Amino acid sequence: MWLPKDERILLAFCCTKTSRGEAPFDIRYQELVEKLKSKRMYADKQSVREILFKLRNRNLLRLCSSMEGNGARITLHQQGYDLGVTYGSRGGIIAIWCEEYMWIWVIFGVIIGLITLLVTMLKD
Repeated sequence: MWLPKDERILLAFCCTKTSRGEAPFDIRYQELVEKLKSKRMYADKQSVREILFKLRNRNLLRLCSSMEGNGARITLHQQGYDLGVTYGSRGGIIAIWCEEYMWIWVIFGVIIGLITLLVTMLKD
């Protein structure tokens, strides 16, 4: 599953927290905002909340409001954890991208094949 960049970053970050044995964990929205800003993305408290709700609606994580509106308690579902581990590594991101956009490689292969065929026909 290919997610938008902001969702990928937050899911990988939450997966890192969970892999340290902190499941479920409380996290402040400000910490998530700083994580997105460190990746050169626009972020504020409202956008982070929207991203977390999108991830929750995709059944990747469970979200409970806590900390007087300044943060949330997050638990990752198994699919969310697996996807977060994949997004946490470069090889995983490349594999997902290739799997999701396989049609680009098929079209590219057909075009290369046609060019090769035309070149060999014109050469003879």
